[in-house]
Amino acid sequence: MDFMGIGLGELLLILVLALVVIGPERLPEVASQLGRAVADLRRQANQLSEEFQQSLQLAAEERKQQRLAATTGGAASGPYCAQCGARSLEGARYCSQCGHRLVEPPATTSSVGGS
Repeated sequence: MDFMGIGLGELLLILVLALVVIGPERLPEVASQLGRAVADLRRQANQLSEEFQQSLQLAAEERKQQRLAATTGGAASGPYCAQCGARSLEGARYCSQCGHRLVEPPATTSSVGGS
């Protein structure tokens, strides 16, 4: 049995030392406080990790949008890469930057057919 890199014998030694130093009267109170502190630290660490991941995803999306806007220059001509957002030359089938298959831009003009 291994708990946080501490074996069973070492864990028992730590518990016996805590019992001797703290005393049997205060040991449950101290253990409860320690448990609450560890739970609070874990919760804060998880919160920080989630916020960090969200900010990384947001930054990646913003960067992708900036690259798409910079490469398109506002014009909707030529195929673009759905993965990296780079605009390519007419007739290209694969992105020259990342190698991903290119997507044709949506048609901006529509022809109205009449009978």
